[in-house]
Formats: sequence, C-alpha cells, structure tokens
Amino acid sequence: MPFRSWARRTVAAMSAIVGALCVVPFPLLLGQSMPAQAALPDNVAQTPRPPAPGESPALDSARAAMGAALTISIYTYGPGPAVFEKFGHIAIGIADARTGEDVAYNWGMFDFDQPNFLGRFLTGDTRYWMAGYRTFEFNTAYQAQDRTIRKQVLNLTPVQRGALYDLVAWNASEQNRYYRYDYYNDNCSTRVRDALDWVLRGALRPALDSTTGYRSWRGETARITAQNLPVYAGIQVALGRGADRHLTRWEEAFLPEYLAEYLAAVPVEGVTLVQQDTVLYRAQGAPLNDHAPNRIMPALALGLAFGVALFVLARVAPAVVTVTGVVWYAVGGVLGAALLLAGTITKHGPYMGNNLNLMALSPLLLFAAALWPWRGATDRRGRAARALALLTAGIALVGLVLMHVPGIWQQSMMVYMVVVPVHAALALIATRAARDSGATT
Repeated sequence: MPFRSWARRTVAAMSAIVGALCVVPFPLLLGQSMPAQAALPDNVAQTPRPPAPGESPALDSARAAMGAALTISIYTYGPGPAVFEKFGHIAIGIADARTGEDVAYNWGMFDFDQPNFLGRFLTGDTRYWMAGYRTFEFNTAYQAQDRTIRKQVLNLTPVQRGALYDLVAWNASEQNRYYRYDYYNDNCSTRVRDALDWVLRGALRPALDSTTGYRSWRGETARITAQNLPVYAGIQVALGRGADRHLTRWEEAFLPEYLAEYLAAVPVEGVTLVQQDTVLYRAQGAPLNDHAPNRIMPALALGLAFGVALFVLARVAPAVVTVTGVVWYAVGGVLGAALLLAGTITKHGPYMGNNLNLMALSPLLLFAAALWPWRGATDRRGRAARALALLTAGIALVGLVLMHVPGIWQQSMMVYMVVVPVHAALALIATRAARDSGATT
C-alpha cells in the first residue's frame, strides 16, 4: 500500500477511535469547503445564560406571546457511510409561523483549519460550535447521503417554546457558540438533551436517571464501529475500565438515536414530550448491528496462530522472527505509551484512563524491542532481552487474570486473546535461544 494511502487511512482510523461522534459539518455535506472560523480565545467568558422559564413573570409573558407562533422539533439523522458518521446526528428545529423562518440548529461544527487543531484533538481539548441552517437544506443534504431523518414535534407550552428560542439565540451568538467537545459527555446530542432539560426546569434528567443495565460507552462504540475492523479493534485497545460501567438513559443520550427514543417513550412529570413523530426519510441501506459482536474466539485464534507461527519460524527463519519481534514489541510499546499519556495527562482520562490493556501493551515493550535481537547472546544484553520477554509475558498473564476479577474487570478481552499468545511465544523463543547458546536467563 502506498505510504500516502496508508497515512490517510491511519489518520481516519485514529479520528474514529478517539470518537468523532455526531459531527458532520453541514458545508461538507453540501460538497462545499468550510471557511476557517475566527474562534474566540479560550479565556473569553460567555455572557450569562437567559433566565429559565418561571424565573421572571414578565419575561414569561413575552415568551408566551412569541412561543405561540413557534413549532419546536427534534430532527434525528441516522448513520452515514463514513466511520465518524456512523454515530448519527441531531438538531433542534425552530419554525416561526410569523416570519416563515425554519432553522435547524446543531452543535456538531468543527474546523480542521482552526489553530492547533491536531494538538487539541489529541489532548481532548477540541473546540466545536453550534450553528443554524435552513431546515429544508439541512435535511436535503442528509437525505442525499441516504440517512434516515426522523422528525419529532415537541409538546411544549408557549412559554417553554419561547424560552428555548431565547436559549438557542443566546447560544448562537459569537461569544457563546463555542464549547469543548467531549465524545461521550458533551457532544451534539447531549447539548440538545441539556437544552430540553433546561427548558423543562430540570425535569428531564430525573425521568432518564435509570439504567438499562447493559449499555456502556465501549459497547455502544463497538456496536457502531463493528463493520470497520481496524477501528473496532482500536476502540477495544483505547478504552479503559471507565468505559465499561453501565450507563443511565441520561448518559445513553450521547447517541442521537437513544435520545429520540427516550423523548418519544418516557413521560416527563406525566406529560408526553413528543406530540408528533414522523420519519421523513428512511435509509435504503442496511441498519447497524443491535449489539456489539463477540469476537473473543476469533481473536484467540488469531493470537494462537501468530504465536505458533513465530515459534516454528524461530527454528527455520530466525532473522524473520528477529524483525517480527522487534516490530511487535515496538508497536506494543508505542501503543502503551500512548495509552498511558491519554489516560493521565489528557482530557480523555474518564474513558481512556485505568486501562488494564496497559498490562498487555506497556511502554516497557519499547525496551524489549531494543534488546530482542540479542535474545540468544550470553552477555548482559542477552540476559536483559530474555528477562524482558519473560517479564512482559508474565505481566500480560496477570492482566488476563485481573480481567476476570470483580471490581477490576474490563471488557477488552479481545486484546488479551491476541497479545498473550504472542508474548508467550516470544518468551519461549527467547528461553530456547538461551538454552541453545548455553546462556543463562
């Protein structure tokens, strides 16, 4: 594969692995380039949020008059063809009968040309913003991508409709539109959820503050990316223990499809929020999986096959095993260093920290890579190479045991099924090389 093609694929996979959820800039959907945004400095404070409904009788009166002419809808967009489009998208539609305006507001805007985009992306400090587009054009663009479009007209009072308009107008101003995007806790879908909770005076969150008992950040991300094996595997490596806890319905609403589902099904203080639910366009393509696939046994088969092949080749093609071992340990060490940094010094910590995969893929492997060619030597380098091979295999085995301990377990068994057999094979090869050369371990 040419290097440029490989690089493009790698960058795309990394972007999806980190979790570019719900973000398809609208101009890109139309095939247009996006102009660079003159983003505000990080230290510019937002203006105060407008008062919530019920805080000012005079303001509520004005909002009721304005809200009588407004229709508030939630537009949910199904998965698209690209990896980062698989998570769907969502927008708040506000139609004004007085002016004829019908605008869809979304919180999924970003710009590759903004200052230090890559550095912000890697450290979890990416800046996104909200913007509004004419609803007809917005929906037409998503339909052109063959993405299901669901429209839910909300059952809000005139005061609530007017208040939501005020909130969106406040948020759309230049000083207030930017925010730090978080893939699970603060994205295009959670912004819509939070806006509705605000206009309902905090009543939405208690209605969704229960768990289905089986959904997690890892599970949902794996389900959505299951058809792209490199990204799926990357998700298993990158996410730590925090990504495996069971989510509440409130937290599950990081995905637009679940937010739409709960808005339609869960009453809030005895009131049904959705008064009209319509599918404007239904995608012709195959839907996503209902559950994340279980790939533990195929991963084990891959790990065993690779490990056995290395063990056999060590006799007939030791040079191949030398190169393969160096590459294996080096890649694992680089991944381990990246996991360690992501979980400790970046803002990805809540879901990439406390990662048991570090026991299988640790920075220690970089030292093993450097010394692997001397695994059969009788000097200090040979002893160090063999000790590191045995040590890294032993640590991985301990991690495999911990994966089954309640309170410590992590749902990334697929990683261990691939890594442990190869680590074990390399440790056996190093031990055999020492025996063949008459060296001591």
